[in-house]
Amino acid sequence: MNIFDYLNYYGKYTFDDKPFNEIDNAIFSELAYVDFNGIVSNDNKHKIRLKDAAKAYLDFKGNIITNDIITVKESLKLLIAAKDTDRFKDILLYNYKNNITDKCQFSCLTFEINKRLVYVSFEGTDKVISGWIENAKMSYEYPVLAHSYAINYLNKYFKHTYKRIIVGGHSKGGNLALVSALGCKKSIYKRIINIYSNDGQGLRKEETNLKRYNDLLKKYIHIVPYNSIVGMLLYHDMYYLSVDSDKKPGVSHLITNWKIDYDHFKTREISKFSKVIDEGVNTWIDKYDNDSKREFVNSLGQVLKKNGVITLIDFISNKRLILDVLKSVKDVDPLVKNMTLDLIKIIGKLNITN
Repeated sequence: MNIFDYLNYYGKYTFDDKPFNEIDNAIFSELAYVDFNGIVSNDNKHKIRLKDAAKAYLDFKGNIITNDIITVKESLKLLIAAKDTDRFKDILLYNYKNNITDKCQFSCLTFEINKRLVYVSFEGTDKVISGWIENAKMSYEYPVLAHSYAINYLNKYFKHTYKRIIVGGHSKGGNLALVSALGCKKSIYKRIINIYSNDGQGLRKEETNLKRYNDLLKKYIHIVPYNSIVGMLLYHDMYYLSVDSDKKPGVSHLITNWKIDYDHFKTREISKFSKVIDEGVNTWIDKYDNDSKREFVNSLGQVLKKNGVITLIDFISNKRLILDVLKSVKDVDPLVKNMTLDLIKIIGKLNITN
C-alpha cells in the first residue's frame, strides 16, 4: 500500500472513528506544498473546509501543476484524493503564511482536526533556489530566517488558544517543525504533544545540546525512508523510524513512495547508503568552521546567480549548467576548492554503495 491506497481504505473513517496516526501526519505534511494563496486565510477567524479549499484551488488554478518539482505536483494529487474522504473533507484550514524572497522560502498552515487538536504543517523546500541555499546555511547558522518565521508562527497564532498541537513537515518542513518546538514560548511548548519530521534534516551539534532539545525527544518522531538522504543530514537523534520504499535514493524522499501497512508505515532497516550520507556529510561539517562553510555557501549562491539560476528546475534540467556551476565554485577560492573536492569524494562513495 501507498498513501493513496490508505485514503481509499481508511478514508471512510473520521477522526472520531479512528484516532490520528503517523500516516495522517504524512498527509498533512505533504499538503503544505499546495499553494493556498488567495484560498486559505492568514488568520484563525476565517476557516475553510478542506473540500472547499480543494474546489477553490481546482476552479482557480486547475488540476495540473507544471514547471515545479515532483513533491509539489504530488501534493495536488493528494489534495484531490483527500477532498472526498470522510476523514479529511471537513478538516478546517487557516493561518496560512507564505513568505518567498531571494533570502528565504517559508510556508505554513494549520489543519484543525477537531476542536481540541490541530496539526501545524510546515512546507518543505520547493523549486525556489533561495530555499535550497537556506538549507545549506543550516550547517553553520542558527536560526536561519525560516527558523525565525517558524518559531514566530507558533508564538503568534497559538498564544490565545488551549488546543493541543502537533507540529510536522516534510524535508525542510520537518526541520522547521523541530525548530518551532525548540524555540517557542514555554506555555505553547507544553501543549505540543508530538513533533513529526518526515525525512527532515537535523540540527547543528550546538542545538542538540540545548536542555529543551533533550526534553522534546520524548515528543519527537523522526521518520525516514530506508535509503534516506535529506533525513540523514546534520545532527539528529539516533532513534528514527525507517520506512520501506522500492524507489531509488532521491525519489524515495517522496512520501507518496513510502510503503504503508493499513494505518502505519512498513519498516525496513536503514541502508548502507544512508549510513554513508550520515557519516560523510557530518565529517565534512565537522572538518570546517562556520566561517568556511559560510564562504562556501556564499560562493555557491553567487555562482548560481551569475548563471541565471532562480529555481531548482533551472539547475537540474541543464546538465551542462550543473558542470559549469561546480567548476565555477571550485575555482572561486582555494578553500572553497578543497571543500568542493571533499564533497565530490563523498558523492563518489555514494555511487559505490548504491
